Amino acid sequence: MPKITLKDVTMIYPFQKVSGLFGRKQKQLILKQQQEMPYTSNEGVIALQHFDGVIEDGSFTVVLGPSGSGKSTLLRIVAGLERPVLGEVCFDDVLCNDVPAQERDVAMVFQNYSLYPNQTVYQNIAFPLEVKHIPREEIEAEVKKIAKLLRLDEKLNRLPQELSGGERQRVAIARALIRKPSVILFDEPFSNLDVLMRKELRNELKQIHETCKTTFIYVTHDQYDALYLAERIVILKDGIKQMDASVSDVYNYPANRFCAQFIGSSTFNLFEDIPVGKDGRYKLFGQTYELTEKQQKRLGKAKTLDAGIRGTNLAVSDLGVDAIVEYTEMIEADLIVHAKAEEKEIILVEKMNGSNEMKYMRGQPIRIAFDPKYFHLFNQNGERIN
Repeated sequence: MPKITLKDVTMIYPFQKVSGLFGRKQKQLILKQQQEMPYTSNEGVIALQHFDGVIEDGSFTVVLGPSGSGKSTLLRIVAGLERPVLGEVCFDDVLCNDVPAQERDVAMVFQNYSLYPNQTVYQNIAFPLEVKHIPREEIEAEVKKIAKLLRLDEKLNRLPQELSGGERQRVAIARALIRKPSVILFDEPFSNLDVLMRKELRNELKQIHETCKTTFIYVTHDQYDALYLAERIVILKDGIKQMDASVSDVYNYPANRFCAQFIGSSTFNLFEDIPVGKDGRYKLFGQTYELTEKQQKRLGKAKTLDAGIRGTNLAVSDLGVDAIVEYTEMIEADLIVHAKAEEKEIILVEKMNGSNEMKYMRGQPIRIAFDPKYFHLFNQNGERIN
């Protein structure tokens, strides 16, 4: 299995051509939208720019980012479905820019399953081996082995339309695995599934990776998929790599404000434009904190900073700042408390334990304690300084 190295990879898609009477108005609208995208050139929209990265052999790497960030473009470049306008794609130090997709020993699992509707589950899974003219007995043994791994052994005679969404995605994964490729690429494979099915398939996919040790590259905009599945996370925004690190580092030491807010976005508190004195001191909700010498150096001549803290790192305490509860919500085992202090919204998270279900009422005064060791501090460019 190869180590994949990408060097200075850049991809530009030409602007939409506008011609003819039919659909001209719609094409002009698309062209206008393309020209207003964050990064464009005379040639077109820059979907991915100067991307550098290494995907280790046998690793599970998740490429994470919002819609339009360049995730799928990166995946297609690795697959050989797109050729970058600039840069190099290497498999084990062998340049593969001009190697076609069918010669890269790469399999893909798509969002929309892409199964053959008139073929049974068995036939769909067996197809990659049949086109290689593998003996029938070997194909049957491999199909049964893969079907058992993905709990499809009792569904082999069914057609795709007789399966649930989760079962269809299992078939798509089985069809990719049976080829025994060196790399499997996943393009938002769970986005059409309900919450419970996503959770179930996450568990199965993680177990499959641990069993087969194939290189997995998984593209998603869902932070929960990324945090649960990945050994390493690559975060993209507007075609630019923001961070490439372990799951722990991405969550605990985000490289910039965007990464901090994107991971754990629903419970991340960000307080902007906080004045910083010449002595490196700043105040948040009436409490004074002090920057270290290293943090002051990174902040430079800026007179303000942004401070963030995750709701899971806040606590209700008699020693905290005064706040008023606005409302609460429950998400699985978490009780999320929305409060206000000095006209700023604060979100804190507590684990449900039965006794705190009705503990907080709308309008109730509470005190929220901030521990500065959990602060994420950013300069005005959004770069981390601590």
